[in-house]
Amino acid sequence: MPKAKNESLTIPIKVLAAIYKRKFMTKDEQIENRLTHIYWSIYLYNTSLSELQTISDESYSREELKIINSHTFNFYRVTLQYCFIMEYCKLLENGSKKNEQNVSSLNRLNEILKEGSSNNFQKLYNENLHLIDEMKTSSFYKKIKTLRDKKFGHADNNEINKPFTIEGLRTKDIACGFEHLRMIKVIFNNFGSVYGREYDVAIPSRERRTRNFVSFHAKYQHYFMNNSTRAVKDLL
Repeated sequence: MPKAKNESLTIPIKVLAAIYKRKFMTKDEQIENRLTHIYWSIYLYNTSLSELQTISDESYSREELKIINSHTFNFYRVTLQYCFIMEYCKLLENGSKKNEQNVSSLNRLNEILKEGSSNNFQKLYNENLHLIDEMKTSSFYKKIKTLRDKKFGHADNNEINKPFTIEGLRTKDIACGFEHLRMIKVIFNNFGSVYGREYDVAIPSRERRTRNFVSFHAKYQHYFMNNSTRAVKDLL
């Protein structure tokens, strides 16, 4: 009878190479890696919050509201809120000195860039630190961090974590989210300036496909209902 192979000790060469590469990255490669992760978090943050604003905080016709208030869009709203909360908190983590942890942390990259330069980065470092502190001492940060810690990232037996209940973000929350994102954009461009880069991030996102989708399908549904009724009448 053939014996089962012991696969537990088999590590693919590609995996070993990736581990080796991460462990022995140069300082510039580590910074580039962190910049990429931060940019990705900013993109997800901006996209999810912009989409939330589109489906929660814009005016719609009666036909469009039938789509916006459908099961599909209600669940989409929940997933967007998850995405926004998690990415927001990733960016504002204090960050670990271990290279593999908290790679999206603004604070950690700020410290790394300060350590890697003489006094050239000090002014930008101080500005970044001030902006991070302003965000982390706000009531909005406290609200989002509590949601992450007790409901979305973990499940605590807490008043905020009622089963089958997810309170949506309000207009004021969305506005605060964009205000903090603009601060994060300043910090990110301060990082980029060390390498002569500037990142163009439209806040809110210019993406309008969801809004156009709702508008188009509301018109299509209205046309279909009107014409199907006429077709039935003609048959009678």
